[in-house]
Amino acid sequence: MSEKPFAPSAKRLREARQRGEVVRSVELNAAVGILAAAFLFRGPGETLVEELSDMLRSSISAIAVIPLDTTAYFRDVFLESVLRVLPGLAFVVLGMMVVGALSTVGQTGFLWASERLGFDFSRLNVFNGLKRIFSSQGLMEFAKAFIKLLAVGSLVYLYLKNHVEEVMLLGQLGLREGIREWAEMAYALAFRVGGAYLVVAGGDYAYQRWQFMKSLRMTREEMKEELRQSEGDPLIKSRIQQQQRRFARMRMMANVPKADVIITNPTHLAIAVHYDPQSMGAPVVLAKGAYHIAERIVELAKEHAIPVVQNVPLARAIYRSVEIDQEIPADLYLAMAEVLAFVYKLRAGKKPKRQRGGASTQPPMAHGETRVRNG
Repeated sequence: MSEKPFAPSAKRLREARQRGEVVRSVELNAAVGILAAAFLFRGPGETLVEELSDMLRSSISAIAVIPLDTTAYFRDVFLESVLRVLPGLAFVVLGMMVVGALSTVGQTGFLWASERLGFDFSRLNVFNGLKRIFSSQGLMEFAKAFIKLLAVGSLVYLYLKNHVEEVMLLGQLGLREGIREWAEMAYALAFRVGGAYLVVAGGDYAYQRWQFMKSLRMTREEMKEELRQSEGDPLIKSRIQQQQRRFARMRMMANVPKADVIITNPTHLAIAVHYDPQSMGAPVVLAKGAYHIAERIVELAKEHAIPVVQNVPLARAIYRSVEIDQEIPADLYLAMAEVLAFVYKLRAGKKPKRQRGGASTQPPMAHGETRVRNG
């Protein structure tokens, strides 16, 4: 089993990118550069070749008539030559720079890694350099260089072998025709070499990506540590959640004195409900709880003389379906209205009818029995 069985997480990849560690193939930049140069010289930069050939021809023709003031003559020739070739040369150079920048950005994206700007003195260590050369990475680089040499060298050899006659005839052509023929052969060879180099570079990029992802793989302990850092320590997180629940409970209990009625199960559940007909569309649950929280809600109700009404079906329905600070749903309006009407009668001083046993109750209701205990 691998010592690092887990693929790198998004956080680990992001940290590596911040350090300047990204997938990048120098071979891909070189291949794109060769193809771009061939295209620029063959297309938009063809005028530059024409200008250079004309300049060479005129220079050779003027050798026999060089004036005595050679300094002024060569200065004028130099300035004229620069002005003739500078626009085309600038176009080709700028085109190459743009293509090189796009190739790099295409591989790495827009990246600024300040850590890479520092000088690493360990790179000057001879022993470290020898270790890199004879390491597995150094052997791989040697293998890639050999493959490039074999692929490009074979391609150049085969092309020149098939065009040896044209090469031999270049000396028999005029200067202009010879330069044009040589340029055509150079273009064709450059496109072939660039295409072959692009294939090699594609393989190199795939290898670089595989090597990069492999170097960032994570152990089980690293995964646990990252999870702990991102989500927090489980113990601390649990304590925070406990504190949050305690504060929420304290806020909830502080709202119990505002309630109009406490609906109970009678001992398992307790729900504090408030309703103001002038400002509210429906009754609102201020607090609810089960077991010891329900007992505490009932105790607070007794302290503040809030009626405690026993209605098992209504208590269960509200506890299941209504959260704190939410309104009672429409399907519970009728049962809730009967409870509130019963409470309002108590407040008005109208005692409910007494049944056998002396308990103060309302008549049986469609949604369950209602019993009251005055705080």
